Amino acid sequence: MPLIHIAGPAIHVNTLLRQRCAWCGAPIIDYDLDRIAVPCGQDPTPATWPVGDLVAVDGCASWTVPNEDGRPLPADACALIDADVTR
Repeated sequence: MPLIHIAGPAIHVNTLLRQRCAWCGAPIIDYDLDRIAVPCGQDPTPATWPVGDLVAVDGCASWTVPNEDGRPLPADACALIDADVTR
């Protein structure tokens, strides 16, 4: 069952690119850019989630979850889990 996270800012340090959940800190994206194969001439930077988007994560799969302003968070959002679990 997927858990829904809130995308935080992507951080790029040297060859590492990481994006975490802004709420609970779980990694959503974690790359070592030296280990990614890219055709010559193509931008080597992987895509990241827009900050604030809801991202469902289920193992290695992840996808955006539509959400309109003012709607409550989905029941499987990390922000609704007991705070002691996500600290």
